[in-house]
Amino acid sequence: MEEKPNNNSEEVFDASPYLRLVIDKDGRWFQNGAEIVHPEIYRLFNQILEKSPEGEYLVRMGREICTVEVEDAPFVVKRMIENDHEQLLLELNDGSQERFDPKCFWIGEQNIPYCRVKNGAFHARFSRPAYYQLAQHIVTDETEKEFFLLLDGERVPIKR
Repeated sequence: MEEKPNNNSEEVFDASPYLRLVIDKDGRWFQNGAEIVHPEIYRLFNQILEKSPEGEYLVRMGREICTVEVEDAPFVVKRMIENDHEQLLLELNDGSQERFDPKCFWIGEQNIPYCRVKNGAFHARFSRPAYYQLAQHIVTDETEKEFFLLLDGERVPIKR
């Protein structure tokens, strides 16, 4: 393991160069090509995922750090939930739920929908079912050139 400099007094080491972690476009984690299917390990990796100031994804366990290759987005919106207060909640691939902020939603390349999650620290790709649920709240203007999310009587323009 290679030692990395750290601002703290403890030493930090790169994980073995033979360890390769990947998150695919569907939010599945792989270690050296094998899917991580154990629910507790999957949940742990999602919880300890970090993003460096340089934009690199990594997991830190004890004194070891391992970079994570992310094919698209580190999280996936699996479904949308409407609660009693007419708010939309996101259910993410890690099982967590959080309030949907329409101002943090956009349509990316190839018309793939995304939003910011985890207090804005990460972005999430919408699964097709989640996008269909959200699409019920999409309206157009009179010229049909601009699209909006209509939630709680507020029209929020959809960014591209």
